[in-house]
Amino acid sequence: MSIQESNSIACSELIELQGCKEIQTTKKGKQYLIDISSSPRILFKDGASTKRQMLFKQNCTVTITSERIFYNRDNVEIKPA
Repeated sequence: MSIQESNSIACSELIELQGCKEIQTTKKGKQYLIDISSSPRILFKDGASTKRQMLFKQNCTVTITSERIFYNRDNVEIKPA
């Protein structure tokens, strides 16, 4: 997990990964490179089973585990889906 990924949100179910390139698997989870030129989007259910989507403001990385998504708040906007 990158030092820049200082925030996290609960993820009870990962629904869709669009435009996210896996760069490595670690003990913590899978790390993805987000390139905004590929129109990236992550669709998931949070801890309360509410569908949410992550929209990206700039190129960055995110780490996805079986329970959480780690990200940098400055790079991501999370909205209800």
